[in-house]
Amino acid sequence: MNRDELRTRPVALAPAICLAGELSFVYPREASGGTWIGANSRGTLLALLNWYSKGTVTLGEKSRSRGEIIPQVLPELGSERTESALRRVDLAGVYPFRLFGFFPGEERIREWRWDAWNLTAADYLWGRHHWFSSSRSEELAEERRGHACARAWRGDPADASAWLRELHASHAPEPGPFSICVHREDAATVSYTEVEWQRGELQMRYRAGNPCEAAGLHEVLSLPAPVVIQ
Repeated sequence: MNRDELRTRPVALAPAICLAGELSFVYPREASGGTWIGANSRGTLLALLNWYSKGTVTLGEKSRSRGEIIPQVLPELGSERTESALRRVDLAGVYPFRLFGFFPGEERIREWRWDAWNLTAADYLWGRHHWFSSSRSEELAEERRGHACARAWRGDPADASAWLRELHASHAPEPGPFSICVHREDAATVSYTEVEWQRGELQMRYRAGNPCEAAGLHEVLSLPAPVVIQ
């Protein structure tokens, strides 16, 4: 996941591991504590995109941060319990968002959309997908970045992580506001986060800064497979 933000926004903190009961969690965070992507030791991954196309002009001043959402629902196990927890969250004053949940144990991808009034959900087939967000134009971002991802796909690469890093550092289809790695006068891609779940162990890899300029992965954190006590 690339995170695109205003250049004036404070630099986020690198991922850190925290514990809550039998689960452990890992996510990068704002200084205020919110996040845009997080995962737990059962393999659940949650990622949030701002839903710009819904607009905010008529919504009044934002009173709650979208970054508060993932930390509140990440402790839940499975898609149904995650959804129940999300529907209990008070979303009044939260600007529109799209929240994606990945549940490897169920091989399920679920998206929740909040338009500032209603929360809806939809499922995707378990497989490769790409989603995009842009304050300039989400329609153009989806069209241009989507085509760039399709052209870059080489079919089950031997090293999926290397392919993903190359893709997220790419300026395809052309450098600018709708390239995958964003460069704008007022905004840019400010970090790259990669999550892998394999044999019951989760690993989060994080690169601060613009992906095309930053060298190496700055943080690599692992959540070991949970111990089952019978």
